[in-house]
Amino acid sequence: MNFASFANSPPNLHSWDQGKTWNAGGFSPYHLDSIYKFCRQRLSAGPRVIETGAGNSTICFLHLEPTQVISIAPDKALFNRITAYCKANDISIEPLTMHFDRSEWVLPKLAADPRNGQFDLALIDGCHNWPMVMVDFFYINSLLKKGGFLMLDDVQLHSVAELYRLISYEPSAFRLAANLGKLMIFEKLTGELQFGEWDTQAYIAALSGVHTGPLIHRIITAILSARKMKQRWLDRA
Repeated sequence: MNFASFANSPPNLHSWDQGKTWNAGGFSPYHLDSIYKFCRQRLSAGPRVIETGAGNSTICFLHLEPTQVISIAPDKALFNRITAYCKANDISIEPLTMHFDRSEWVLPKLAADPRNGQFDLALIDGCHNWPMVMVDFFYINSLLKKGGFLMLDDVQLHSVAELYRLISYEPSAFRLAANLGKLMIFEKLTGELQFGEWDTQAYIAALSGVHTGPLIHRIITAILSARKMKQRWLDRA
């Protein structure tokens, strides 16, 4: 199967209601096509790819004729559906290494093993809560080479948006390479594995201080209170 046929009609690999209904996941044909074109234009032949989360992104990456794709997700049944689709459509899964576990347990082992080298492309699209988004980034940043690309999916979620803002305030470390709406792609500009202490991180420093912290707390409290009031009004309606 060629990429266009796959991207125009991606398989329904996910169910959020115990199998009652199925969907293709968060990447639309537009996103899959945009990711593929970006990778073809910006990556060298035979890229090494790592992702937290799995699904049609995995199949998209396999169409790049990669040297390796490491995919991390705790759902073994999901990987069974991915590999079954690939085998049925003559998409090679030889480069694919699957880890049936949560990324917070897998990534430290990968980062600690020098045999893993460095990756050309990384996608963070696994667990979207705190602190997991930051945990994924910490280890993936150490695995991503200088000149590699980092994809952040679902920046409409506050947890991911905070990581997006943190990175955006580090222009010497990362540069925005593509804005695909809910998906942002950054180019890594440095070989440094960490950003340094809090006072060297522009975003953290800007939001820190005796007055700033309480102000942010009051704003968040007001937002949560307004949401509760709206829900009570809807419940009475």
